[in-house]
Amino acid sequence: MNEKETMQYQKELLERVKNELGMSQSDISRKFEIGTSSVSSWAKQKIKMPTSVKIALQLMLKEKESQEFINAVKEYHIKMNNIVQK
Repeated sequence: MNEKETMQYQKELLERVKNELGMSQSDISRKFEIGTSSVSSWAKQKIKMPTSVKIALQLMLKEKESQEFINAVKEYHIKMNNIVQK
């Protein structure tokens, strides 16, 4: 991945975190104990996001996806039990 693609990816990653996890740039800065100006600079593709933060954000999104899958399986199990019991 070249520099331009890397910067575009970090912008998209931040947007996904904001949209899917309902976090603001301020929330992200508090979570990682960094200044809001850093998060803003990442979003504006002015500076490169540290790899550790990128991985953490990716894991946060993956955790949400996993939890949604677990909830869907639980709901399916409940529905199947209700059908069997009838």
